[in-house]
Amino acid sequence: MEISEPTKIVFYVSRMFGLAPYVIKRTSKGQIVDYKRNVLLMVYSLSLVFCLAGLTYKGIFFDVTSKKPIRMKTATSKVVTILDVSVVVSACICGTLSGIWGLQFVRELNQRLTEADEMLAHYTSGLVRSRQKHKGILMLGLVSFIITGALSLDIWVWYRIADKIKNEYSDSSANVLGYFPFYCLYYILMMFHVLFAQAALGIGSRYRDLNLALYEMFPQFNKVPHIDISPIATMNLDATKSVPVDITFRRGVANVVHGNCRRNCSPRRIIADLAEIHASLSYAIVLVSKTFGIALLAVLGSCLLHLVATSYFLMVELVGDKDAVFAWIQALWLFIHIFRFLLTIEPCHITNVESNRTITIISSLRRSCKDPDVAESINMFWQQLVGSNFSFTACGLCTIDRRIITSYCGAIATYLVILIQFKEADDHSTVPGKVSN
Repeated sequence: MEISEPTKIVFYVSRMFGLAPYVIKRTSKGQIVDYKRNVLLMVYSLSLVFCLAGLTYKGIFFDVTSKKPIRMKTATSKVVTILDVSVVVSACICGTLSGIWGLQFVRELNQRLTEADEMLAHYTSGLVRSRQKHKGILMLGLVSFIITGALSLDIWVWYRIADKIKNEYSDSSANVLGYFPFYCLYYILMMFHVLFAQAALGIGSRYRDLNLALYEMFPQFNKVPHIDISPIATMNLDATKSVPVDITFRRGVANVVHGNCRRNCSPRRIIADLAEIHASLSYAIVLVSKTFGIALLAVLGSCLLHLVATSYFLMVELVGDKDAVFAWIQALWLFIHIFRFLLTIEPCHITNVESNRTITIISSLRRSCKDPDVAESINMFWQQLVGSNFSFTACGLCTIDRRIITSYCGAIATYLVILIQFKEADDHSTVPGKVSN
């Protein structure tokens, strides 16, 4: 996870949910220099997640043993509901444990990101970090709004169902109440999604800064589509010339002007600096994967099972009781599970796109550069890019990018067919006079 001034709001919120049991060590000037585990925060994190997990299973046991279960009316629905709850519990526990045991990776990750920011500050604007702060707050607010609204509607729907049978069974409302700890676990799960997404997008924004530096420093990239760059001075690809570069921050991009902060940079030095940054950011992807590896695997598994289970309950409702309100809430949950699945996939895809864009830029530079010394530096950078193509993974078992979406679609369709067949078997076994084999 990234812990810096622009991301501190997300960090403190994640600490409140038990995902980041760290304290920040600062200098007298307020600069972050180290991160340490805190025993009290670790105890709080473990107590929070395991207490909620225990209470969740207690609520499930109460529902399944009651006279009139609210959610577990058939054998298939029992299996699906228990799996549905279990994947959320396991994902939250793995997320908490990854925060406790991942301190070493978090330290190295933030050290690399800080060094990259310091080097990129010579070529691009530091205002990108402030935009990152706004994106983190926006993402946090959006996720909180969506999950709070969905949970509120879900609770209302289940109380509505319990109301219909409360005259005959007095414990029906208590069945719904038993699932409240499960709803609380959803906040921890969604906070983990935000934490991972911000870490991935943070690396992606630095890749974008690096690409902007290449566009700004070399004239042939000033008018490339999809990159918003204001008119700037250009640099000649001549290794014998040093170019005075002054950086002032205006409109979110760097402007080459005359003033204080003068820096003499040759094209070879620029290429070497940016190659070093790219290599460091590539390993930062590995560090994020190591920090969140097991938790990512649990989250991806939970997304798959939730998409299958929610689709199953929605189809059953549409062809069964046809309760419009319950069908709409299932459709809403289906949207939320798709949203949190994409919240995991898209940041990785965006980062990979920015990383691969560097290869395109350097390949064009190789074709256009005529100076032998600069061409040698560019060629070394290109070889580094080709040989160090890192991607986000979940414990090395699967690569997290858009290609995983097609795999999920095939798996969801397969498991839905299986569940529907089990549902038909349950229906036939309950028909009067029908003897099951």
